[in-house]
Amino acid sequence: MGGTVELALPSRPVPLDGVRMIGFHSGTAFSKRIFAWPSYAIVLNCSTAPLRSPGLTTRSNGLVGGMAMPVAQVGGSVVDCIEVQLSPLAVADLLHVPPAELNNPLIAVDEVWGADAELLRARLVEAGTWDSRFALVHEFLAGRRRESRQVDPEVADAWRRIRRAGGQVLVADLARDYGWSRTRFWNRFKAQVGVSPKSAARIVRFDRALRLISADADLAAVAADCGYADQSHLNRDFVDFAATTPGELRNDPSWNGDPAWVLDEPA
Repeated sequence: MGGTVELALPSRPVPLDGVRMIGFHSGTAFSKRIFAWPSYAIVLNCSTAPLRSPGLTTRSNGLVGGMAMPVAQVGGSVVDCIEVQLSPLAVADLLHVPPAELNNPLIAVDEVWGADAELLRARLVEAGTWDSRFALVHEFLAGRRRESRQVDPEVADAWRRIRRAGGQVLVADLARDYGWSRTRFWNRFKAQVGVSPKSAARIVRFDRALRLISADADLAAVAADCGYADQSHLNRDFVDFAATTPGELRNDPSWNGDPAWVLDEPA
């Protein structure tokens, strides 16, 4: 991440299941690389200055990214924004789009929320404190929440098991535990989470490895601890999800971990 960044967290937990928020402020040039991530992300612009990212216009009010989106760069000259992390289990209820539709290059939040995105940004710009901004976003999301019942209990349980295991699960075992065929489990999971169970496990494992590497853990130890066959296997996942190797990322002066990791992970 480039630039000096100040973080803000809600003074009270966000009372919406599967939702976490964090605020970012940078008074100077700011840039952030976005990788594959075991949640869906909404970045809401709280300032009059534009966010910059390929595919966004200067009028975009924020952006939305999926779990398996390509590597992207987001930044701006002066940035005030709120990042909302959504569990894949909450995406359909809050965004009203199938999760798989978001696993493409970053899109403007306006494409998901229409004119409401501009109205929300105007209120966020006028808000005087981070807590008032968090409250506005909570009110907005709560007003959009609908109980669609689009996630099967088996799929929700499988996703949580993948998270708890750090991605080290056998997909065939999950399907068998629910009494489903491999094809049925694969199709239902992909439709409701947005990626296949195998991809979900890879992304969760990559995320765990990324956290350990950002904490200066030994690369060979990270590979072993996260269940990779060897360090070459670890490198391949990093190239797939971050377009770089772990060693190259660690030595990149613009990368110093991701402050969004101070959040509890939305399940």
